[in-house]
Amino acid sequence: MRWVLRTILLISLQSAGLALAQRAPVSPDHPWHGLGEARIEADARNLTEPKLNFDPAKNYSLPELIDLAESHNPETRVAWEHARAQAAAWGIARSELYPTVAAAALAGVDREQVYLADRFFRQTIGDFQVVLNLNYTIFDFGARAGRINAAKAESLATNFAFNDTHTAT
Repeated sequence: MRWVLRTILLISLQSAGLALAQRAPVSPDHPWHGLGEARIEADARNLTEPKLNFDPAKNYSLPELIDLAESHNPETRVAWEHARAQAAAWGIARSELYPTVAAAALAGVDREQVYLADRFFRQTIGDFQVVLNLNYTIFDFGARAGRINAAKAESLATNFAFNDTHTAT
């Protein structure tokens, strides 16, 4: 009997929670507000812009001043990060030229009861395996070179876009 009462109580609590989480707006012209919306709005209000941190007593070089200005300008920061991502993609494409090596070591123990004569004996067998896998593509008929050249062209294009961002700001 108790398990029936617990089940009914659990189902009623779950359905009440679903009803509260899925409540509809009063009328169609009012927007719907979810339960997590207030938390998201509070987190957004707590976000602050990064401050321009520099030491007035330090003599900065021209590259340091340019880096300081570009890192605090949103347009140049986004363009720079995009150029870095494309350079990384080019490096990943070039990595297809190298072989891949995978190694794995497995160990295990098998215990058995063996019946000999009129007694049982416990037998323990240890097992250890090492696997090494080397994979290298020799012939691909220019597929890798095409992917590498495309990634290089994309990287150059994003570098040019980064340079254009400098002239626009």
